[in-house]
Amino acid sequence: MKIYIALFCLFFFTPLSAQKEWKLKKDKNDIQVYTKSIDSSKLKAYKVEMTVESSLDKVKNIIIDGNQLHLWNYKAIDSKLLEKTSESEYLIWMALDLPWPLRNRDFVSWLNLQRISKDVIRINLTAASDKYEVQEGYLRMTNFKGYWLLEQKGTMVKITHQMHGDPSGNLPSWFVNSMIAKAPYNNFIALRERVQ
Repeated sequence: MKIYIALFCLFFFTPLSAQKEWKLKKDKNDIQVYTKSIDSSKLKAYKVEMTVESSLDKVKNIIIDGNQLHLWNYKAIDSKLLEKTSESEYLIWMALDLPWPLRNRDFVSWLNLQRISKDVIRINLTAASDKYEVQEGYLRMTNFKGYWLLEQKGTMVKITHQMHGDPSGNLPSWFVNSMIAKAPYNNFIALRERVQ
């Protein structure tokens, strides 16, 4: 019996103790960017939050519009909707222009929409690099995962975006982690201008 209790405690409590806390990295213009260390990676995850005066559907439609994503995503130079398999499944490609001497990046992601309730939508993002041919001049990012969470609260929408991934190539983890708040913060500034 003692062995079963010990095993239960090991499996139940280890993930909780191994889990890292979110740390506020940037709080500006009513946008909060948090980062968190991940046990299985040298690269940190990020989470961004803001509340805007808008509607759930307006915010959702801008986030899933693959042909327009490059207009508001930081350092993006092109994007397109590759496939819409249903009202809740989208395949999107986007290209990023990185400063010299870094190679430009691109990625392909599946977006899966879940209507949690009439006031809550979750959009899951997963890498789908094998669903679209590698584009010349780009280094393909193949390892990332995250989500958008949209919550209607009266006339306001709380937007949460969380991601963790690897930008590929030989970028040092200290460099990636030092820049991790910049892109999501700028994305949220541009997103707010579009949804309000």
